[in-house]
This record gives sequence, C-alpha cells and structure tokens, in this order.
Amino acid sequence: MAIQRRLATVDRLAKWEIQVSQSCVLCERDIEETHDHLFFKCPYSQSLWKGMLGWLRYQRSVANWEAGVKWLSVNANNRNPRKTILGVVFAAAVYHIWMKRNDRRFQNQKREAKDRAKDIPIQVHITGQQKCKWKPVLITLNDYPNFKP
Repeated sequence: MAIQRRLATVDRLAKWEIQVSQSCVLCERDIEETHDHLFFKCPYSQSLWKGMLGWLRYQRSVANWEAGVKWLSVNANNRNPRKTILGVVFAAAVYHIWMKRNDRRFQNQKREAKDRAKDIPIQVHITGQQKCKWKPVLITLNDYPNFKP
C-alpha cells in the first residue's frame, strides 16, 4: 500500500473528511503529515534513512517518495545479495516508519529513530540466515547503523 501511496496519512484522511490533527507526530512540527513528508522529509525519517543507507555503505540521500522508489527499482534486484538486502531494508524502513507513526499517533509512545533502527539490522540478519548468498554481505554489516545528533 505504501508503494501505491494508499496509506491513511493525514492528508488522505482530510480528503475523506475525517478530522484529525494535521501535524506530523514524528517530528512534532506544525507540518502537515503527507506521504512524502512522513517517509522522506520528516527529520525522524531522514535520520532513519541516513543511518540505514550508511549502514549499507550507500552514499545517497533520499529526497522524496518518487525518487526513492525509482532509485530502489534500479538498484535492488534478486541476483546481487547486497542489492537484495537493500530492498529488504527499504521495505523494513517503510514499515517501521509507519508503525512508529501509528505508535505515536494512537498510543502516544515515543521511541527515537536510532532505537527503531536497531530492529531493522536484526530483521535483516534473521532473514539472511536462510540465504547462503547473503552471508558474505552480512559479515560486513555486523554492526548497528550510526546516528549523529
């Protein structure tokens, strides 16, 4: 649903005439929660993406949803283990951002991006244990992403 921009972000809820706070709950700024903001422009999400891409040894920043998905479709494939892991990390990051948003919006739970980001490498390593081709790449990813304040 995220790829198709069909998640119930605040801007979509407003189109359905559902009244909710317009502010982004991740960055706690008075900025409307849109798909692009939530996944790529929000400082919380930017921190998560920067940490994940750095962990995977990619020197890239992500600007918006279209650019991120386009870059991913060119760079993620099933033949190259590093690029396959990139696809898994992308999906996991989108999932974790959405879940974090829901935790904050509906349960008022706060967890920093650096803490949430530790879940993604664990998930990648667990998945990779069943994939022989991933093991050499996973050895090089035997740490947690670095986050700078």
